[in-house]
Amino acid sequence: MKQRLPAAVVSWVMVVISLLGPLWADAAPINQRGPSPAGHQQVLRQVPGPSPRQTIDNFLVTTEQAHDLIHGAIRDGLANPGWLYSPAQRHQVDEGQRLLDQATEALNLSELPEALHPTTGVGSMLMLRSLLLYDLANHPTVVLPGPDEVASKKLISWTIPGSPMTLALNQPSPQGQGERPGLPCKQCSEQDFLFSPHTVAQVDSGFNQIFGGNHLLRHRFGGDLYVTWSHLPGGALPPKWILRLPNSWRHVLVETVYGGQSMVQWLILVPVSVVGLVLAVAAIISLRHQFRTPTAGLRRTSYWVRVGLLVMILALIALWRWFSIDWVNLTGDRALVVVVAARVLHIVVAMPLVYLLSEAVGQSLIRKSKRQAEGTVTVLRRRGAGQLLTVTRVIGIALAITVLIDGARSLGLTSVTILALSSVPALAISLGTQQLIRDISDGFSLFLDGQIKVGDKCTIGTPKSGQIDGLVLSMGMRSINLSLKNGSQLAIPNSQVAGSVVTNHSVRSAEPLDLRISLPKLETDALAQLKSRADALLLEAEGVG
Repeated sequence: MKQRLPAAVVSWVMVVISLLGPLWADAAPINQRGPSPAGHQQVLRQVPGPSPRQTIDNFLVTTEQAHDLIHGAIRDGLANPGWLYSPAQRHQVDEGQRLLDQATEALNLSELPEALHPTTGVGSMLMLRSLLLYDLANHPTVVLPGPDEVASKKLISWTIPGSPMTLALNQPSPQGQGERPGLPCKQCSEQDFLFSPHTVAQVDSGFNQIFGGNHLLRHRFGGDLYVTWSHLPGGALPPKWILRLPNSWRHVLVETVYGGQSMVQWLILVPVSVVGLVLAVAAIISLRHQFRTPTAGLRRTSYWVRVGLLVMILALIALWRWFSIDWVNLTGDRALVVVVAARVLHIVVAMPLVYLLSEAVGQSLIRKSKRQAEGTVTVLRRRGAGQLLTVTRVIGIALAITVLIDGARSLGLTSVTILALSSVPALAISLGTQQLIRDISDGFSLFLDGQIKVGDKCTIGTPKSGQIDGLVLSMGMRSINLSLKNGSQLAIPNSQVAGSVVTNHSVRSAEPLDLRISLPKLETDALAQLKSRADALLLEAEGVG
């Protein structure tokens, strides 16, 4: 037991990290590299404002500051001869990323699934910045409504003239993703104006229609920041070796786009994805071998090995998602495919993981070590092992269902949709597993009633097989194992045991004790005298009568 404890602790920690990894990836803004150095915090401007003018002004000022910080750090880094950026330059990029994250708060993403927020937020915000500058340049006389006009006209939405770009009053939604319930952003209130979900949905097509293929126009309206982020790997800080390539190489590897991404992104992404796929397939093959390994022997269990292999697969999925989205900087449909595929794979792997983890914990708890007189250690099953395994397996099933529901909701499915989609499979499963469900429920009844337990000698009168005498070896979720007199083992379904007459020979009720003691006949003089006196008294009594 002591030898298995470190492995169990390590497995638990790895499971928690792997399960929470996709949650961190979805909650953290895209390309975020971590907290700023200790002792330094920057107070960010609140981008969403209580009027369209304040929201647009704050949005443009914040993104311009981020642009200057990020491109300034890249420019300073290229001026140094080394191949790595300095800590000061990395910190400068981190501050620029925080400003970009703050600007993303101006986008109403409430109509998008939660899992798609990280890939949609920053990319749409950078394209929206260029479109906004383009629309304002084409309408120089437009007057942005301020707080006074919002209050006097009671505006709830406003559209830039000649443009589909609309800002609408922040409306609480039942599925808000912010810190405040019902609000689609973390640092906003119900009086703030956000870019509407319809505007966010049209950003990609509008950006490609106006700036697609026109590098000069894109540069004029601040599209360089989006190009740096979307066509170069490395997050917001591309590697120096890519930026220092000759112009001919840069034209082929960076400026030429294939399928929406640059050639250098594909050259990095494809080999790494193939390596990750090979590792995942190897883990699956090893897992398949573990499931074929017999687990009847107490010393040859492979439950924790199975958990470890699933944890490795889950970690590979999270790493692949981070590498593709946060480092390679996939955008558009490519990013959506990666995010959705990673989330679906996470659900598929996490469901059996939590179940096998619960079973591994149960298998570890039912075993105890006993040291013999000669110094050998024997591993034995504890009493009530079958009941304990049943409880842990039920907990595992409940956790697996919870993972499924939570993952489906993160992909945008509502509770009603999940219920509708699960009703037909649930009906088919219930019809096909009626006997299994009955065995499990009857197993709980036997466990709660306590009629028999492991180690009892009993006689089970089954309707099909007649009377069966044996010793109870284990009580599982589906059946009871008996050791017969001839040395063989017999598994009886719990439903048959529950419907049979069971005689437990190890438990007897209290019975009256018939104790007879034979005393030796004593012949003494005192006894003879006593007998003669008694006879005299009897004669005297008869004479009087």
